[in-house]
Amino acid sequence: MSGFLEALKEKVLLFDGGMGSMLIAAGLGEGEAPDEWSLRNPEALVAIHTKYLEAGADVIQTNTFGATPIKLAASCRGGAPDTAELNIRAAEIARRALDEYMLGGRFLAGDIGPTGEFFPPMGTLGVDAAGKAFREQAAALEKGGVDIFLIETMYDIREAVEAIRAVKEVSDKPVVCELTLDRKKKGYFTIVGDSPAKAAEILVAEGADVIGANCSITSGEMVELAAEMRSLTDVPLLFQPNAGLPEFTEGRAVYRQEPEDFADDVMKMVASGANAVGGCCGTTPDFIKALRNRIDRM
Repeated sequence: MSGFLEALKEKVLLFDGGMGSMLIAAGLGEGEAPDEWSLRNPEALVAIHTKYLEAGADVIQTNTFGATPIKLAASCRGGAPDTAELNIRAAEIARRALDEYMLGGRFLAGDIGPTGEFFPPMGTLGVDAAGKAFREQAAALEKGGVDIFLIETMYDIREAVEAIRAVKEVSDKPVVCELTLDRKKKGYFTIVGDSPAKAAEILVAEGADVIGANCSITSGEMVELAAEMRSLTDVPLLFQPNAGLPEFTEGRAVYRQEPEDFADDVMKMVASGANAVGGCCGTTPDFIKALRNRIDRM
């Protein structure tokens, strides 16, 4: 085992921040699939992972958010690359950054995002197709040498369940699962209507070692969600909010929140019982460094 779950019992673990914003800053073109950079521009990815490690991240995530065969087929121009090759390569790139940084106690998370399709009645995604796609990606990440699996930004618990089951078929490593929820008048819900209570019950029953939430909402909005989820379960919790609400300038999302304001909110989540924290869209190594400084002063 990686020691990840043992480390969670001893301290608050710090995950890294956004990958997309860093890739855009590094030159990712409009319409270009971020996942393909593992094959096209590996040195840029090594540099991004290293910046997060230098900022103090305990966990870095592979550049594989959209690397199921279903998502790759929809997002890659000129045909999708081989799923196994891309995921293995992404894991090897991130592991190289860890090895070159030469610090122990850091972990590599194999990042698994949603397929981008929906189960009925909103779409036509089937259980068998989802399971096959997640198994293919998870098996490649396992072969690539990840320490844990991070299933994130899930908007349908049914799809999250298929991802968890797929991972458990190919690996015995820890599984983290984060939903993405919006704040409604009656509380927090995914876009298909799943609640934190439903998530806590089902995801834990399926064997998720850590659950939580990421993306969609601001750090301020996630403070209350963190407290609610801690009241629902005793399992470790991870939260990775966005850096404020996006503003669209020349077709690109721009996030205005400052790192210290972000850190203020995230530390309130820690006070509510979060076991791990990090950033999502719009966050950079500066945000992770601000959190590192706060956590170290605890």
